[in-house]
Amino acid sequence: MLSYHMDNQAKIKLPPHSKESEMMVLGSMLTSINSLNCAADALEENDLYFSEHKLIFQALKNAYKNDKPADVLLISEELKRQEKLAAIGGIPYLTTLAQYAGTSAYIEEYVELIKNKSILRRMIQASQTVERSALSDPPDVSASLDEAQQLFFQISQTHNTSAGVLLGDILSGAEAQSKTAFLKELEDRQEKFLKRGKDDPTITGIPTHFVDLDKIINGFNNSHLIILAARPAMGKTALALNIAENICFKNKLSVGLFSLEMTAEQLVHRVVCSQSEVESDKIRTGALSSHEFQRVVEAVNGMRNHKFVIDDQPGLKITDLRARARRMKESHGVHLIVIDYLQLITGSGSFRTQENRQNEISEISRLLKNLARELNVPILCLAQLSRKVEERAGHKPMMSDLRESGSIEQDADIIMLLLRREYYDPNDRPGTAQVIVAKNRHGGVGEVNLTYRKEIAQFANYMPVSLHIGLE
Repeated sequence: MLSYHMDNQAKIKLPPHSKESEMMVLGSMLTSINSLNCAADALEENDLYFSEHKLIFQALKNAYKNDKPADVLLISEELKRQEKLAAIGGIPYLTTLAQYAGTSAYIEEYVELIKNKSILRRMIQASQTVERSALSDPPDVSASLDEAQQLFFQISQTHNTSAGVLLGDILSGAEAQSKTAFLKELEDRQEKFLKRGKDDPTITGIPTHFVDLDKIINGFNNSHLIILAARPAMGKTALALNIAENICFKNKLSVGLFSLEMTAEQLVHRVVCSQSEVESDKIRTGALSSHEFQRVVEAVNGMRNHKFVIDDQPGLKITDLRARARRMKESHGVHLIVIDYLQLITGSGSFRTQENRQNEISEISRLLKNLARELNVPILCLAQLSRKVEERAGHKPMMSDLRESGSIEQDADIIMLLLRREYYDPNDRPGTAQVIVAKNRHGGVGEVNLTYRKEIAQFANYMPVSLHIGLE
């Protein structure tokens, strides 16, 4: 019995680590400036397993950040000043590390090995957290699943788990996404601006190719939640699809679309109509001329090599949608996510009463904003407006018309409202539409005119009649 117990103890495994790799990297950092730069930039203190190695690495990284030299003597003096020299084994251990390094030719491989071991340890910690949650028999399984997936997604994206970032580190470039100092980036932008031709775009976000709209909202920027709202039959799905088409086919960026109302086939039909500029009824019935058929062929062939991902699963919970969005980001690297539409998403809870619907919508909008930040992509979410628009003179929509608005106005970075006056009066500006930018957290607001061709469900840049005449 005692032998069995001892065998079991022998089988207990330590968390994944590689002491030799950690010694090699620290030794290389102590003896080579290139290794110091490479490892300090790629690793964090918690990537190392042994406590003495963490202390040494932190001293080395501080030297790197302060642009100071680092060797056995300098680091030993720094650790002595911090009263940590004895904790790492004194100068003899630092000397051993320096001798252990040998060559730094493969420093990147050792760094990668350390990072991989660190990821495995984080996976074990996340698994233990998930196990504890599952064993507690949580009342909301979907929410628990969402939390579990979020834990592993954060690991896969190697998110920084430190307690905040210093402003100075961002300005210096050490903690900036671009890894470039702010002033250097500004100089580059200024130089690029001076070289810019008159027709070059000036926006910094992803251009939608609706020129007047891009000027107001500065394109679609990462981590932004953008709401496009309208009454039914205004064409909000068509406009969202046109934006997605432009970003996918013109900018050559991958796009993901969640359609809770229409099937993937219906959406593809719309996209083909728009891209080929052939009427929907003709494609549906097959009543095409040879020229129109050729346009459809060219459009279809042109779209094949682009990533336009459609998820048409109906009745999604917000937790399910978030999980699917993460997989979409992982698998296809999408640069934009479109959701059609907000009121068809259900909350994570089981309540469906009218009194709780506003709280449910608030939860959904908050989680969508968090998702945009987590995935670092813009999310364009469609929404319905209330019937108040129908009762108002002129039928001009307002932000307060958002159904169960609550926190939608608060969470969204941009709110756009769509109006086609000809829907109410066929003689009132036929063939045109207005996009009202009612909220823009990072810029101005205003109204944009667009052209709308209902037969092919296509919006286009508006060109005044006087300009048409001048061109003829």
